[in-house]
Amino acid sequence: MILYITVAVSAILIASKIESGHKNHIIIQGGVSRDKQGVSNRICFAGLFTLLFVVSALRIQTGNDYQTYIDRFHDIVCGNYVVTEPGFNLIVTAIYLFFQKEVYLVVFAVFAFLTIGVFLKALYEQSPDFQMSFFLFMALGIYFQTFNTVRYYFALALVLYSMRYVLRKEYVKFILMIMLAMLFHKSALVVIPLFLLARMNWKKGALIFFGIFALTGLFLEDFYMQVILYLYPSYIHEEEYLLAGSFSIVNIIRCIAVLVLALYCYKDAIRDSEENRFYFYLNLGALALYTCFTFIPFVSRIGYYLNISHLFFIPALLRAVPKRKKMWKILVVAAGILYFAAFLYKATDVTVKILPYSTWIFEEVEFVPLFESIQY
Repeated sequence: MILYITVAVSAILIASKIESGHKNHIIIQGGVSRDKQGVSNRICFAGLFTLLFVVSALRIQTGNDYQTYIDRFHDIVCGNYVVTEPGFNLIVTAIYLFFQKEVYLVVFAVFAFLTIGVFLKALYEQSPDFQMSFFLFMALGIYFQTFNTVRYYFALALVLYSMRYVLRKEYVKFILMIMLAMLFHKSALVVIPLFLLARMNWKKGALIFFGIFALTGLFLEDFYMQVILYLYPSYIHEEEYLLAGSFSIVNIIRCIAVLVLALYCYKDAIRDSEENRFYFYLNLGALALYTCFTFIPFVSRIGYYLNISHLFFIPALLRAVPKRKKMWKILVVAAGILYFAAFLYKATDVTVKILPYSTWIFEEVEFVPLFESIQY
């Protein structure tokens, strides 16, 4: 736990030196112009990425599905039946064939490199306030959650990055980006209709209709489950998973808190802003899913595709809030710290299991030669 707190604080301090969308601070030295802030940004950005990557890449048996993924890597190269997507399978196969061993540590490191890189690039290039966005990235536990379900979080990073194309109305690029994400987690496909709907400027009547439709989830659970089982027949024999549901009071509270802030500054931040209105609708969609469709076992993943926009939306709202900006910022930071504390408190649970942290530096790790594993 001390390690994670140290990493979070150190990373946030480094990020505080990075100024996105900075004005050029030109210094003339020997007739050569230098962008002082730009140089500082690149150095800090490299340090930030290195810190996050190293902590992730050095872990071993840290995460609730770490061993499960090792077994999946083995099944992929052995030609056994797997449920993982072709993009993921291709990368695993390429790494194992290159090293001729089951170097699962390299696979985890590669996905850490890709996932962290895409997240940071999206935050730096798309956020109105990189420092606040990065604080939320750490405080909401998103970075540490990438230690689990590595396929999903890489897809999530690509989905976050794809929002730029929706806002620019570059829909071909958006769909291509989601198709890429789908090669690593097929659930990403759901954001195509959801993001396109959120991009539209809906009238009050349409919002009321969507609200009524969301409420049907409270009364037509059996009907929707039949539809889901028809589309995903693999769930039919996973009764325990189906009965588990996805109710999350934390995500509901989070969406409501963002909604309160959004309504408080709706006139100044949302009414005339296509970008913030897009994020506003995504938050409403996530709230509807978390409150009315909790019986769907994977609804939390769909909801996360929507409320990951909080990384952009909250900083945008804080910048546009009409008065008492400092107070609202303090409240958001305080809420983030409490959220992070609660996240660490639950980090030892079997469903999370990112604590205790273990590293392969202090262990002897032997990799099975690839030809032996295939024969096995």
